[in-house]
Amino acid sequence: MITKMKNARTLMLIGIGFVACLFGQSVRAAASPVQVGGCKGKTEVNYPTIQAAVTAVGVGGTVNVCPGTYSEQVTINKSLTLLGNPNGNADNVVIVPPSGGMVQNATDPAPGASNPNIAAQIYVNNASTVTIKNIILNGADNGLRGCSSPVLVGIYFLNTAGAINGADVLNEVMDEPADSVCNSGVGIYVEADNGPAVTLTISAVNNFQKNGITASGYGNGMPGPVMNIFSDNVAGQGPTSGALENGIQIGYGATGKVDSNIVSDLIWNGGSTDNPGAEATGILVIASNDVTVNSNRIATTQFAIAVVSDPVYGNADSNTVTVNYINNSFVDGIDICSNKNTIQNNDEYNSVRAGIHIDSTCTEGSGGGSSGNSNVLTKNNSNGACAGLLLGNGTGNTSSPQILIANVNFQTLAGNTCNTPLGSSKAILAPQESEKSPHTLAFR
Repeated sequence: MITKMKNARTLMLIGIGFVACLFGQSVRAAASPVQVGGCKGKTEVNYPTIQAAVTAVGVGGTVNVCPGTYSEQVTINKSLTLLGNPNGNADNVVIVPPSGGMVQNATDPAPGASNPNIAAQIYVNNASTVTIKNIILNGADNGLRGCSSPVLVGIYFLNTAGAINGADVLNEVMDEPADSVCNSGVGIYVEADNGPAVTLTISAVNNFQKNGITASGYGNGMPGPVMNIFSDNVAGQGPTSGALENGIQIGYGATGKVDSNIVSDLIWNGGSTDNPGAEATGILVIASNDVTVNSNRIATTQFAIAVVSDPVYGNADSNTVTVNYINNSFVDGIDICSNKNTIQNNDEYNSVRAGIHIDSTCTEGSGGGSSGNSNVLTKNNSNGACAGLLLGNGTGNTSSPQILIANVNFQTLAGNTCNTPLGSSKAILAPQESEKSPHTLAFR
Protein backbone atom coordinates (compact mmCIF):
# COMPACT_ATOMS: atom_id res chain seq x y z
CA MET A 1 0.00 0.00 0.00
CA ILE A 2 2.79 2.35 0.93
CA THR A 3 4.67 1.42 -2.23
CA LYS A 4 1.66 2.15 -4.38
CA MET A 5 1.17 5.53 -2.73
CA LYS A 6 4.85 6.36 -3.27
CA ASN A 7 4.60 5.39 -6.91
CA ALA A 8 1.47 7.46 -7.35
CA ARG A 9 3.10 10.44 -5.64
CA THR A 10 6.18 10.03 -7.82
CA LEU A 11 4.11 9.96 -10.98
CA MET A 12 2.17 13.01 -9.81
CA LEU A 13 5.38 14.95 -9.11
CA ILE A 14 6.81 13.93 -12.48
CA GLY A 15 3.61 15.11 -14.15
CA ILE A 16 3.65 18.41 -12.30
CA GLY A 17 7.30 18.88 -13.13
CA PHE A 18 6.66 18.17 -16.81
CA VAL A 19 3.80 20.70 -16.95
CA ALA A 20 5.86 23.25 -15.02
CA CYS A 21 8.72 22.70 -17.41
CA LEU A 22 6.47 23.32 -20.39
CA PHE A 23 4.96 26.43 -18.83
CA GLY A 24 8.36 27.58 -17.61
CA GLN A 25 9.69 27.39 -21.16
CA SER A 26 6.69 29.37 -22.35
CA VAL A 27 7.20 32.04 -19.68
CA ARG A 28 10.91 32.25 -20.40
CA ALA A 29 10.22 32.53 -24.11
CA ALA A 30 7.70 35.29 -23.49
CA ALA A 31 10.24 37.28 -21.48
CA SER A 32 13.27 36.45 -23.62
CA PRO A 33 14.95 39.41 -25.32
CA VAL A 34 14.95 39.64 -29.08
CA GLN A 35 17.13 41.70 -31.40
CA VAL A 36 17.11 43.71 -34.59
CA GLY A 37 20.30 43.91 -36.60
CA GLY A 38 22.16 40.80 -35.46
CA CYS A 39 24.71 42.36 -33.08
CA LYS A 40 23.79 39.93 -30.30
CA GLY A 41 24.81 36.92 -32.38
CA LYS A 42 22.85 33.73 -31.88
CA THR A 43 21.96 34.47 -28.28
CA GLU A 44 18.74 36.27 -29.30
CA VAL A 45 16.27 35.72 -32.09
CA ASN A 46 16.91 38.29 -34.84
CA TYR A 47 14.18 40.18 -36.72
CA PRO A 48 14.52 42.29 -39.87
CA THR A 49 12.63 45.35 -38.55
CA ILE A 50 11.91 46.97 -35.20
CA GLN A 51 8.17 46.49 -35.74
CA ALA A 52 8.61 42.76 -36.40
CA ALA A 53 10.62 42.40 -33.18
CA VAL A 54 8.09 44.42 -31.16
CA THR A 55 5.27 42.23 -32.47
CA ALA A 56 7.14 39.02 -31.65
CA VAL A 57 8.56 39.78 -28.21
CA GLY A 58 6.65 38.63 -25.15
CA VAL A 59 5.04 40.97 -22.66
CA GLY A 60 7.72 42.47 -20.46
CA GLY A 61 10.50 41.53 -22.85
CA THR A 62 13.28 43.62 -24.36
CA VAL A 63 13.85 44.52 -27.99
CA ASN A 64 17.56 45.15 -28.47
CA VAL A 65 18.12 47.34 -31.53
CA CYS A 66 21.59 47.19 -33.02
CA PRO A 67 23.37 50.22 -34.54
CA GLY A 68 21.95 51.31 -37.86
CA THR A 69 19.26 53.38 -39.57
CA TYR A 70 15.72 51.99 -39.61
CA SER A 71 13.14 53.43 -42.02
CA GLU A 72 9.82 52.64 -40.37
CA GLN A 73 7.02 53.68 -38.06
CA VAL A 74 6.71 51.57 -34.91
CA THR A 75 3.56 50.81 -32.89
CA ILE A 76 3.88 49.37 -29.37
CA ASN A 77 0.79 48.06 -27.59
CA LYS A 78 2.31 45.82 -24.90
CA SER A 79 4.67 46.31 -21.98
CA LEU A 80 8.29 46.09 -23.12
CA THR A 81 11.65 47.82 -23.28
CA LEU A 82 12.89 49.22 -26.59
CA LEU A 83 16.64 49.53 -26.12
CA GLY A 84 19.16 50.97 -28.53
CA ASN A 85 22.55 49.31 -28.38
CA PRO A 86 24.99 51.88 -29.75
CA ASN A 87 28.58 50.84 -30.31
CA GLY A 88 30.56 54.05 -30.05
CA ASN A 89 29.50 57.55 -31.03
CA ALA A 90 29.41 56.81 -34.74
CA ASP A 91 27.13 53.79 -34.50
CA ASN A 92 23.80 55.10 -33.26
CA VAL A 93 20.35 53.60 -33.50
CA VAL A 94 18.35 55.97 -35.73
CA ILE A 95 14.69 55.70 -36.77
CA VAL A 96 13.75 57.73 -39.85
CA PRO A 97 10.49 57.98 -41.84
CA PRO A 98 9.68 55.18 -44.29
CA SER A 99 10.81 55.77 -47.86
CA GLY A 100 7.21 56.50 -48.92
CA GLY A 101 6.75 59.07 -46.14
CA MET A 102 4.88 59.09 -42.85
CA VAL A 103 1.25 57.96 -42.64
CA GLN A 104 -1.39 58.22 -39.96
CA ASN A 105 -1.00 55.47 -37.37
CA ALA A 106 -2.74 57.03 -34.35
CA THR A 107 -5.80 59.07 -33.40
CA ASP A 108 -5.77 61.64 -30.63
CA PRO A 109 -8.83 60.88 -28.46
CA ALA A 110 -8.98 64.30 -26.74
CA PRO A 111 -12.23 66.10 -27.62
CA GLY A 112 -10.41 69.41 -28.13
CA ALA A 113 -7.72 68.14 -30.49
CA SER A 114 -7.45 70.55 -33.41
CA ASN A 115 -6.36 67.70 -35.68
CA PRO A 116 -6.87 64.20 -34.20
CA ASN A 117 -4.93 62.42 -36.95
CA ILE A 118 -1.36 61.65 -35.90
CA ALA A 119 1.62 60.23 -37.76
CA ALA A 120 4.06 59.11 -35.08
CA GLN A 121 7.49 57.62 -35.56
CA ILE A 122 6.95 55.61 -32.35
CA TYR A 123 3.37 55.18 -31.14
CA VAL A 124 2.86 53.63 -27.67
CA ASN A 125 -0.77 52.80 -26.99
CA ASN A 126 -2.54 51.51 -23.88
CA ALA A 127 0.27 49.33 -22.59
CA SER A 128 0.95 48.93 -18.88
CA THR A 129 4.51 50.27 -18.94
CA VAL A 130 6.99 50.91 -21.74
CA THR A 131 10.62 52.04 -21.60
CA ILE A 132 12.41 53.61 -24.57
CA LYS A 133 16.15 54.13 -24.19
CA ASN A 134 19.09 55.22 -26.37
CA ILE A 135 17.10 55.80 -29.56
CA ILE A 136 17.45 58.66 -32.07
CA LEU A 137 14.43 59.74 -34.11
CA ASN A 138 14.97 61.96 -37.11
CA GLY A 139 11.74 63.24 -38.64
CA ALA A 140 13.27 64.78 -41.76
CA ASP A 141 11.88 63.82 -45.19
CA ASN A 142 8.55 62.80 -43.69
CA GLY A 143 6.45 63.57 -46.79
CA LEU A 144 3.78 65.48 -44.83
CA ARG A 145 2.53 68.66 -46.49
CA GLY A 146 -0.42 70.91 -45.75
CA CYS A 147 -2.36 71.42 -42.54
CA SER A 148 -4.84 68.68 -43.47
CA SER A 149 -2.03 66.13 -43.16
CA PRO A 150 -1.69 64.09 -39.96
CA VAL A 151 0.14 65.80 -37.11
CA LEU A 152 3.81 64.83 -37.10
CA VAL A 153 5.05 63.42 -33.76
CA GLY A 154 8.35 61.79 -32.83
CA ILE A 155 7.25 59.69 -29.81
CA TYR A 156 3.55 59.49 -28.85
CA PHE A 157 2.67 57.87 -25.49
CA LEU A 158 -1.09 57.37 -25.07
CA ASN A 159 -2.52 56.10 -21.76
CA THR A 160 0.71 54.31 -20.91
CA ALA A 161 3.15 54.62 -18.01
CA GLY A 162 6.86 54.31 -18.52
CA ALA A 163 10.12 56.06 -19.19
CA ILE A 164 12.02 57.70 -22.02
CA ASN A 165 15.74 57.93 -21.36
CA GLY A 166 18.58 59.06 -23.59
CA ALA A 167 16.34 59.69 -26.60
CA ASP A 168 17.18 62.32 -29.22
CA VAL A 169 14.24 63.59 -31.29
CA LEU A 170 15.24 65.77 -34.22
CA ASN A 171 13.66 67.61 -37.13
CA GLU A 172 9.97 67.09 -36.38
CA VAL A 173 9.08 69.65 -39.04
CA MET A 174 6.72 69.05 -41.96
CA ASP A 175 8.19 68.83 -45.47
CA GLU A 176 7.06 72.33 -46.36
CA PRO A 177 8.72 75.73 -46.34
CA ALA A 178 10.46 76.36 -43.04
CA ASP A 179 7.77 78.81 -41.93
CA SER A 180 4.78 76.47 -42.25
CA VAL A 181 1.97 77.61 -39.95
CA CYS A 182 0.51 74.12 -39.46
CA ASN A 183 -0.08 73.12 -35.83
CA SER A 184 2.16 70.10 -36.35
CA GLY A 185 5.61 68.86 -35.49
CA VAL A 186 5.86 67.69 -31.85
CA GLY A 187 8.96 65.97 -30.53
CA ILE A 188 7.51 63.96 -27.62
CA TYR A 189 3.77 63.86 -26.83
CA VAL A 190 2.50 62.14 -23.66
CA GLU A 191 -1.29 62.06 -23.29
CA ALA A 192 -3.67 60.27 -20.93
CA ASP A 193 -6.92 60.55 -19.01
CA ASN A 194 -6.07 58.03 -16.29
CA GLY A 195 -3.02 59.46 -14.54
CA PRO A 196 -0.09 57.21 -15.57
CA ALA A 197 3.41 58.34 -14.60
CA VAL A 198 5.97 58.93 -17.35
CA THR A 199 9.56 60.04 -16.75
CA LEU A 200 11.61 61.74 -19.46
CA THR A 201 15.31 62.11 -18.68
CA ILE A 202 18.60 63.03 -20.34
CA SER A 203 17.01 63.43 -23.75
CA ALA A 204 17.23 66.11 -26.44
CA VAL A 205 14.48 67.55 -28.62
CA ASN A 206 15.74 69.89 -31.32
CA ASN A 207 14.28 71.65 -34.37
CA PHE A 208 10.57 71.02 -33.97
CA GLN A 209 7.72 72.89 -35.62
CA LYS A 210 5.16 73.32 -32.81
CA ASN A 211 6.15 71.83 -29.42
CA GLY A 212 9.25 70.12 -28.12
CA ILE A 213 7.71 68.15 -25.25
CA THR A 214 3.97 68.04 -24.49
CA ALA A 215 2.21 66.36 -21.57
CA SER A 216 -1.55 66.63 -21.79
CA GLY A 217 -4.78 65.37 -20.31
CA TYR A 218 -7.95 65.23 -22.37
CA GLY A 219 -9.24 68.46 -20.86
CA ASN A 220 -12.35 66.64 -19.61
CA GLY A 221 -11.72 66.80 -15.87
CA MET A 222 -10.00 63.40 -15.69
CA PRO A 223 -6.41 63.28 -14.41
CA GLY A 224 -3.82 63.57 -17.14
CA PRO A 225 -0.39 61.99 -17.02
CA VAL A 226 2.02 62.63 -14.17
CA MET A 227 4.97 63.85 -16.23
CA ASN A 228 8.43 64.22 -14.74
CA ILE A 229 10.81 65.96 -17.15
CA PHE A 230 14.40 65.96 -15.86
CA SER A 231 17.71 67.09 -17.35
CA ASP A 232 16.59 67.39 -20.95
CA ASN A 233 17.68 69.82 -23.67
CA VAL A 234 14.99 71.47 -25.81
CA ALA A 235 15.89 73.85 -28.65
CA GLY A 236 13.47 75.32 -31.18
CA GLN A 237 14.04 76.46 -34.75
CA GLY A 238 15.05 79.98 -33.77
CA PRO A 239 13.12 82.91 -35.28
CA THR A 240 10.22 81.67 -37.40
CA SER A 241 6.96 83.11 -38.71
CA GLY A 242 5.39 79.65 -38.88
CA ALA A 243 3.74 77.80 -35.99
CA LEU A 244 4.00 79.34 -32.53
CA GLU A 245 6.42 77.15 -30.63
CA ASN A 246 6.58 75.97 -27.03
CA GLY A 247 9.60 74.22 -25.62
CA ILE A 248 7.83 72.25 -22.87
CA GLN A 249 4.07 72.27 -22.33
CA ILE A 250 2.17 70.67 -19.44
CA GLY A 251 -1.56 71.16 -19.59
CA TYR A 252 -5.23 70.18 -19.51
CA GLY A 253 -5.03 68.17 -16.30
CA ALA A 254 -1.48 66.84 -16.57
CA THR A 255 0.70 67.29 -13.49
CA GLY A 256 4.30 66.67 -12.55
CA LYS A 257 7.66 68.35 -12.41
CA VAL A 258 9.84 70.16 -14.96
CA ASP A 259 13.29 70.18 -13.42
CA SER A 260 16.87 71.02 -14.50
CA ASN A 261 16.18 71.32 -18.22
CA ILE A 262 17.74 73.66 -20.79
CA VAL A 263 15.24 75.38 -23.12
CA SER A 264 16.16 77.86 -25.85
CA ASP A 265 15.54 79.45 -29.26
CA LEU A 266 11.79 79.98 -29.32
CA ILE A 267 10.97 83.21 -31.14
CA TRP A 268 7.91 83.86 -33.31
CA ASN A 269 8.54 86.78 -35.67
CA GLY A 270 5.38 86.70 -37.75
CA GLY A 271 4.00 89.95 -36.35
CA SER A 272 3.83 92.28 -33.38
CA THR A 273 4.10 90.63 -29.99
CA ASP A 274 1.10 92.72 -28.93
CA ASN A 275 -1.13 90.39 -30.93
CA PRO A 276 -3.03 87.85 -28.82
CA GLY A 277 -1.18 84.56 -28.72
CA ALA A 278 1.65 85.81 -30.88
CA GLU A 279 4.41 84.75 -28.55
CA ALA A 280 6.55 81.65 -28.21
CA THR A 281 7.10 80.18 -24.75
CA GLY A 282 9.92 78.21 -23.15
CA ILE A 283 7.86 76.38 -20.50
CA LEU A 284 4.06 76.65 -20.65
CA VAL A 285 1.72 75.38 -17.92
CA ILE A 286 -1.86 75.70 -19.13
CA ALA A 287 -5.06 74.57 -17.38
CA SER A 288 -3.11 72.38 -14.96
CA ASN A 289 -2.59 72.64 -11.21
CA ASP A 290 0.18 71.52 -8.88
CA VAL A 291 2.99 71.56 -11.44
CA THR A 292 6.52 72.38 -10.27
CA VAL A 293 8.89 74.26 -12.60
CA ASN A 294 12.27 74.23 -10.91
CA SER A 295 15.96 74.85 -11.70
CA ASN A 296 15.58 75.22 -15.46
CA ARG A 297 17.77 77.41 -17.67
CA ILE A 298 15.75 79.25 -20.33
CA ALA A 299 17.21 81.60 -22.94
CA THR A 300 16.11 83.45 -26.07
CA THR A 301 12.34 83.11 -25.89
CA GLN A 302 9.43 85.53 -25.83
CA PHE A 303 7.85 84.25 -22.62
CA ALA A 304 10.37 82.14 -20.72
CA ILE A 305 7.77 80.67 -18.33
CA ALA A 306 3.99 81.14 -18.54
CA VAL A 307 1.38 79.73 -16.15
CA VAL A 308 -2.03 80.25 -17.75
CA SER A 309 -5.64 79.47 -16.81
CA ASP A 310 -8.16 78.69 -19.52
CA PRO A 311 -11.89 79.56 -19.38
CA VAL A 312 -12.88 76.27 -21.03
CA TYR A 313 -10.38 73.69 -19.82
CA GLY A 314 -9.68 74.93 -16.30
CA ASN A 315 -7.37 76.78 -13.99
CA ALA A 316 -3.60 76.78 -13.65
CA ASP A 317 -3.53 77.44 -9.92
CA SER A 318 -1.26 76.40 -7.05
CA ASN A 319 1.78 75.84 -9.25
CA THR A 320 5.36 76.41 -8.13
CA VAL A 321 8.02 78.30 -10.12
CA THR A 322 11.35 78.27 -8.30
CA VAL A 323 15.11 78.70 -8.84
CA ASN A 324 14.94 79.12 -12.62
CA TYR A 325 17.59 81.06 -14.53
CA ILE A 326 16.12 83.15 -17.35
CA ASN A 327 17.98 85.22 -19.92
CA ASN A 328 16.96 87.20 -22.97
CA SER A 329 13.14 87.17 -22.95
CA PHE A 330 11.59 89.31 -25.66
CA VAL A 331 8.35 89.83 -23.69
CA ASP A 332 8.17 88.65 -20.03
CA GLY A 333 10.54 86.44 -18.13
CA ILE A 334 7.71 84.90 -16.08
CA ASP A 335 4.00 85.46 -16.82
CA ILE A 336 1.58 84.26 -14.12
CA CYS A 337 -1.96 84.41 -15.50
CA SER A 338 -3.64 82.42 -12.71
CA ASN A 339 -3.99 82.34 -8.91
CA LYS A 340 -2.33 81.01 -5.74
CA ASN A 341 1.05 80.26 -7.29
CA THR A 342 4.45 80.43 -5.60
CA ILE A 343 7.22 82.27 -7.49
CA GLN A 344 10.48 82.15 -5.57
CA ASN A 345 14.24 82.54 -6.00
CA ASN A 346 14.21 82.95 -9.77
CA ASP A 347 16.99 84.85 -11.57
CA GLU A 348 15.78 86.85 -14.57
CA TYR A 349 17.96 88.94 -16.89
CA ASN A 350 17.36 90.98 -20.03
CA SER A 351 13.59 90.87 -20.43
CA VAL A 352 12.31 93.49 -22.85
CA ARG A 353 9.19 94.11 -20.77
CA ALA A 354 8.61 92.65 -17.30
CA GLY A 355 10.86 90.33 -15.40
CA ILE A 356 7.78 88.92 -13.66
CA HIS A 357 4.21 89.77 -14.70
CA ILE A 358 1.31 88.91 -12.38
CA ASP A 359 -1.17 88.86 -15.22
CA SER A 360 -4.89 89.49 -14.62
CA THR A 361 -6.06 89.09 -18.22
CA CYS A 362 -7.01 85.39 -18.05
CA THR A 363 -10.41 83.99 -17.08
CA GLU A 364 -10.45 81.25 -14.46
CA GLY A 365 -12.41 78.15 -15.42
CA SER A 366 -16.16 77.86 -15.88
CA GLY A 367 -16.86 80.13 -12.91
CA GLY A 368 -15.51 83.12 -14.78
CA GLY A 369 -13.22 84.34 -12.01
CA SER A 370 -10.22 86.56 -12.61
CA SER A 371 -6.53 85.69 -12.65
CA GLY A 372 -3.54 87.36 -11.04
CA ASN A 373 -4.70 86.92 -7.43
CA SER A 374 -3.20 85.55 -4.21
CA ASN A 375 0.20 84.72 -5.66
CA VAL A 376 3.28 84.66 -3.42
CA LEU A 377 6.57 86.12 -4.71
CA THR A 378 9.76 85.85 -2.69
CA LYS A 379 13.41 86.72 -3.34
CA ASN A 380 13.32 86.84 -7.13
CA ASN A 381 16.18 88.58 -8.91
CA SER A 382 15.04 90.66 -11.88
CA ASN A 383 16.21 93.37 -14.24
CA GLY A 384 13.23 93.55 -16.56
CA ALA A 385 13.79 96.47 -18.92
CA CYS A 386 10.34 97.94 -18.38
CA ALA A 387 9.61 96.55 -14.91
CA GLY A 388 11.19 94.10 -12.56
CA LEU A 389 7.72 93.22 -11.27
CA LEU A 390 4.49 94.10 -13.09
CA LEU A 391 1.52 93.67 -10.77
CA GLY A 392 -1.56 93.62 -13.00
CA ASN A 393 -4.99 94.29 -11.48
CA GLY A 394 -5.21 91.30 -9.15
CA THR A 395 -5.58 91.34 -5.38
CA GLY A 396 -4.08 89.48 -2.44
CA ASN A 397 -0.65 89.03 -3.98
CA THR A 398 2.23 88.86 -1.51
CA SER A 399 5.49 90.29 -2.77
CA SER A 400 8.03 90.50 -0.01
CA PRO A 401 11.04 92.55 -1.12
CA GLN A 402 12.42 91.14 -4.33
CA ILE A 403 16.08 91.51 -5.23
CA LEU A 404 15.86 93.87 -8.18
CA ILE A 405 19.09 94.57 -10.01
CA ALA A 406 20.47 96.72 -12.83
CA ASN A 407 19.83 100.02 -11.03
CA VAL A 408 16.06 99.77 -10.98
CA ASN A 409 14.18 101.85 -8.43
CA PHE A 410 11.58 100.72 -5.94
CA GLN A 411 8.81 102.77 -7.48
CA THR A 412 5.20 102.27 -8.49
CA LEU A 413 4.31 103.73 -11.85
CA ALA A 414 0.63 104.42 -12.53
CA GLY A 415 -0.86 103.79 -15.95
CA ASN A 416 -1.88 101.02 -18.31
CA THR A 417 1.20 100.70 -20.50
CA CYS A 418 4.65 99.31 -20.07
CA ASN A 419 6.89 101.00 -22.59
CA THR A 420 9.59 102.60 -20.45
CA PRO A 421 12.71 102.90 -22.61
CA LEU A 422 15.63 100.58 -22.03
CA GLY A 423 17.96 101.93 -19.36
CA SER A 424 15.24 103.59 -17.28
CA SER A 425 13.66 100.54 -15.66
CA LYS A 426 11.24 100.77 -12.76
CA ALA A 427 11.14 98.27 -9.96
CA ILE A 428 7.39 97.76 -9.69
CA LEU A 429 4.80 98.94 -12.19
CA ALA A 430 1.17 99.39 -11.33
CA PRO A 431 -1.62 97.49 -13.12
CA GLN A 432 -0.96 97.10 -16.80
CA GLU A 433 -2.91 94.91 -19.17
CA SER A 434 -1.69 95.78 -22.65
CA GLU A 435 0.53 92.70 -22.75
CA LYS A 436 -1.39 89.75 -24.10
CA SER A 437 -1.32 86.46 -22.27
CA PRO A 438 0.00 83.46 -24.21
CA HIS A 439 -3.17 81.41 -23.75
CA THR A 440 -3.68 80.65 -27.44
CA LEU A 441 -0.22 79.14 -27.80
CA ALA A 442 -1.01 75.69 -26.51
CA PHE A 443 -0.82 72.56 -28.64
CA ARG A 444 -4.21 70.83 -28.86
